[in-house]
Amino acid sequence: MAASPLDASVVRYDDAFERVDAQLFRVEAGIATFSLLAMALSYFCKIIYDNVFAKTNFIDKFLLRWMHDGPGEAPNALVDQVHGVYTPAIVVTLLVVLGVGAVRTARVQRAIGAARKAGQPEPSPADVPFNPMTVVFGALVAVFFGVAGYVVVALPSALVCGVLYAFFVLLFARRAARRGSLPAYALTWAVLSVPIGWLIAVLPDGYSWANDLSKILIMYVGFLGASMASRERKHIMLNFGRRLWPSSLKRGIDVGSHLLWLGALVLLFVLGAHVLQLKLESGSTLAILPVAEYHIVLPVVLSFALMALRVGADAVRLLIGAEPVTPPAEPPQVPSSAAPEAAS
Repeated sequence: MAASPLDASVVRYDDAFERVDAQLFRVEAGIATFSLLAMALSYFCKIIYDNVFAKTNFIDKFLLRWMHDGPGEAPNALVDQVHGVYTPAIVVTLLVVLGVGAVRTARVQRAIGAARKAGQPEPSPADVPFNPMTVVFGALVAVFFGVAGYVVVALPSALVCGVLYAFFVLLFARRAARRGSLPAYALTWAVLSVPIGWLIAVLPDGYSWANDLSKILIMYVGFLGASMASRERKHIMLNFGRRLWPSSLKRGIDVGSHLLWLGALVLLFVLGAHVLQLKLESGSTLAILPVAEYHIVLPVVLSFALMALRVGADAVRLLIGAEPVTPPAEPPQVPSSAAPEAAS
């Protein structure tokens, strides 16, 4: 953590707050990552449910607009033909093209990786021969995507979300096991699975609730992201007049700027807490998702509280003259082509 948030380099302090703050940062990163993943998956399922496989999806509407130019609505026979024949044919073709493209891209990347490992020049995509099995594997990928889309439409959304949640928890458990933190990972998600499992269980049918869920998750991503940026000194700050002050006044200006910044954050925290109290007293819920509306304001309050703690800790460090821990200098980077000469 830098002595001033305007400094370019981020240095750390060797004190108790720094160690606690490092753990808070990990929690923030985990919540933001989970929120992004949950928001992306729920919207992906919503798009599939509403616009790809549903009756009169966007492909149906495009074809009907093109094939029926007469007055009034398209006849039911034409609607059934479009939805039952033409649209599935287009969807299958697109899925096969995407599947073949994905398999082809994977083969090219594997060839590039093998060339790098062997110390050879990287081949261009045109240099990698087209394997006929690419079409077969691409078709299998298309079948997988088609089955996944059908599952999203045919099964209740609560069941689909529950399966996806369990899949990703188990998937990231492998990473935790490699890092030696599997017990802590299992305990954390065992506790978190209680509220998340309740939320999944009360999800309405379909995916119209995805809009309500995104209202909450985007607040966690945005405001916790701002809090994380304040720790890493990557937020936007006003630098007006800083270069005009003499160096002898730098410490006093830094202390004053921190205290001014802290006052603004405390004010925003108080205002956010007031709005949160009003939401709690109202007891209102979101339009479709049966979740209390105060959850939209909660990440705002948490974010300003964390930023105030970090700025306040920096202000105290400046007042007591604490010295940051200078990060060790990085060794010079030797180009790979010059490595044999350096070794000789």
